[in-house]
Amino acid sequence: MKIQDIDGDTFNAFASKHILKNFFQTKEYGDVMSHSEFSVRYVGGFVNNELVAAALVLYKSIAPSIKYGYVPRGYLINFYDIELVKEWTKKIKDFFFSKGYAFIKINPEVTFAKVDFDSKTKIINSKSEKLVNTLKELGYDKLKDNLYFESLLPKYTPVINLPTYNFEDLDPELIKQIKDYDDQGIYLLNGNENDIDTFYSFVENKNNKTITYYKTLYNTFKKSDKSDLLLANLDYSDYVKYLQRKYIEEQSNNEKINEEFKNNPNDEELFKKKMDSDKLLNDIQADIALGNQKMQESVLQEIYGAALIIRHEGRVSIIISGQKKDFRLLDAKTFIYYKIIEEYKKKGYLFVDLYGITGDFTDNNPYKDLNDFKLKFKPTIYEYIGEFDLIVNKPIHQILWSTNKIQKEFFYK
Repeated sequence: MKIQDIDGDTFNAFASKHILKNFFQTKEYGDVMSHSEFSVRYVGGFVNNELVAAALVLYKSIAPSIKYGYVPRGYLINFYDIELVKEWTKKIKDFFFSKGYAFIKINPEVTFAKVDFDSKTKIINSKSEKLVNTLKELGYDKLKDNLYFESLLPKYTPVINLPTYNFEDLDPELIKQIKDYDDQGIYLLNGNENDIDTFYSFVENKNNKTITYYKTLYNTFKKSDKSDLLLANLDYSDYVKYLQRKYIEEQSNNEKINEEFKNNPNDEELFKKKMDSDKLLNDIQADIALGNQKMQESVLQEIYGAALIIRHEGRVSIIISGQKKDFRLLDAKTFIYYKIIEEYKKKGYLFVDLYGITGDFTDNNPYKDLNDFKLKFKPTIYEYIGEFDLIVNKPIHQILWSTNKIQKEFFYK
């Protein structure tokens, strides 16, 4: 095998046909990251002049005359062809050693297990289990399995298979919530670059990405017609009318509960129903008041939530989403996810990637709300094999580790 630099168009042509294709391994993503602190190169492995493996490699200096590389979502290679992986790894080490690299980081999109959160069990892929051991033997330093979001990209990913997806399989309460959206005055719009500022106001506290990053990501993929900015627009007049109807319904329900509670004052379950109904009435009143206030200020409608989407080779990835939280009862994020599933299913896409949850099954999970939100759509959960560092120059890597340069770069503890 011969390793050499290739151009972005050659890389994209190869990547678009590969089984592990993903938007991180595209020329578009390389163009995005070239505007950051990273530089970008594309490398290919040739056997008898045929391109058999390739990688988009982001790289940067971590110390004077020392670089490291990062291959987001891993090489485009048949990881189960062990001899090919061995040859590629040997050649890659030699190639990057000669160019002053200390290590290459990868986090392949290779499934280690399918996860069932309900039963708290995993079905492990034996071939992937063997692969992990092989990578270790080849000089890949496997990083600690992250339970949360310790690595650069999520290890656990919920994916919805669109062709077979049926909303009627969801929890009855969620189905009712989805059907209620038709009356709430909320609807989906396609945004553009001018709406990035509004979108960013919903997500800026979620991670360390800047508004410039999101603008570059959106605009770069838009050139290839692969990005969408989806907006949830709320009509306040319609929303207030909906709430007024809900208040009348809940008031009637509340009166019945109170009557029952008078006759059964020691019934704990009935007491909880009463408290829940009282709270719901208060929340409805608060939302009606806020909606009326908006209209008095001549704000008749407003963007209330948004999501940034990347579409690539049949897969729709929800990069990030968010919403305002002025109203107590309006759940714009659930509406956005529901519409994404519905609309892209109609358009013939194959998958919606909900883009990351944690592997903690317990109620003490600090990200439990995030998990619960995405899991309520009943996706299939994939656990990938994890994050690895291929040590290219061991003495230099040890120096970087002993001087805490690697830990500071990746926020390792």
